[in-house]
Amino acid sequence: MSALTAEGVSRHFGGLAAVNNVHLSVTSGEIRALIGPNGAGKSTLLNLLAGTLTPSSGKILLGTEDITRLPVHERARRGINRSYQVVNLFAALTCREVLQLAIQRDLSLRAWLTKAGTAEIVHRAETALEAAGLRDVADEESICISHGLQKHLEIALALVNESRVLLLDEPMAGMSARERTDLREQLRKLAGQRTIVFVEHDMETVMSLADSVTVMHNGTVIAEGTPEEVRKSTAAQSAYLGTQH
Repeated sequence: MSALTAEGVSRHFGGLAAVNNVHLSVTSGEIRALIGPNGAGKSTLLNLLAGTLTPSSGKILLGTEDITRLPVHERARRGINRSYQVVNLFAALTCREVLQLAIQRDLSLRAWLTKAGTAEIVHRAETALEAAGLRDVADEESICISHGLQKHLEIALALVNESRVLLLDEPMAGMSARERTDLREQLRKLAGQRTIVFVEHDMETVMSLADSVTVMHNGTVIAEGTPEEVRKSTAAQSAYLGTQH
């Protein structure tokens, strides 16, 4: 079953077609990579899926629901969460507090103030900290931990509200080799549990993590398939992969 679908989606900025008639179907539990040269339209497509941008034409479906015109917050409530290339966290809040704040989003004020509601928030935050490997920095200010740990925290924030789809924009950007390895392992653990679409330039991550790869160039999809199929694609090699070696 398709978890997230783009049907003939385009986005124009004046006379520029940043995304041009893109068809994309990501199945439930799949990890899909979007790759291509700078300016290919990858991040624009991710913004269209997330609701940050509205398509000039075409349709976006979450399962069978048409979400083309839904704003970001409504998509988030339906289970679409995204991360950004530049991490944005709350200054003066610890990692534990940031997660607790995220959990409160889907609870009523009445639930926040009850003993049972408070206990649920605390339990879910502690579970998320443990799953993300952040227990040792739980009481540190979120913007003061390492860049790699901030990326782990950002993904934990997306997961804590039981998101169905994760949209990740260059999750490995700015990370050391060890941090990239740790984050790949965290994402692998989600395989089958969440649908993940990620934009990435690190080909080691793409080829080792993705179930399938979509290659974009000049706003259009030029190749798609398994990592091995894309690696052998003449179009992908010509437009992008040939420059990676």
